[in-house]
Amino acid sequence: MTKLKTIAAAAVAIAGLTAITPAFAAGQYDRYDRYDRYDRREDVRDYRDNRVDARIDRLEDRLDMGRRSGRLTRSEFGRLSSELNGIERLSYQYERSGRGIDRQEMANLSYRLDRFEQKLHWERNDRDTAWRR
Repeated sequence: MTKLKTIAAAAVAIAGLTAITPAFAAGQYDRYDRYDRYDRREDVRDYRDNRVDARIDRLEDRLDMGRRSGRLTRSEFGRLSSELNGIERLSYQYERSGRGIDRQEMANLSYRLDRFEQKLHWERNDRDTAWRR
């Protein structure tokens, strides 16, 4: 009879631990869940970085199309491509800071990209001589 009581007590203890374990795990997860908001903030910064990179890529494509179509002269293409490379280097410099691109840096990059886009539009539509192939 003593062995039966010992086995029953062990079974009750195991059942109790089995019932408590998910609640304990959920409590531990909640304690670490507060750090998730920082991860989400990093995702927003990554999204901003990707948005700038995508915009630079689109502008590089437009610059190449202007060169191939003959709407940009050699000097215009050289000047504009070096300016776009400078903006891209600045973007990489901001990203290397380790904290992503903050609002002020994003505003600076956005302003520079807007100005570059205007210059590219002006140069493509100024009726200069065509690119010699």
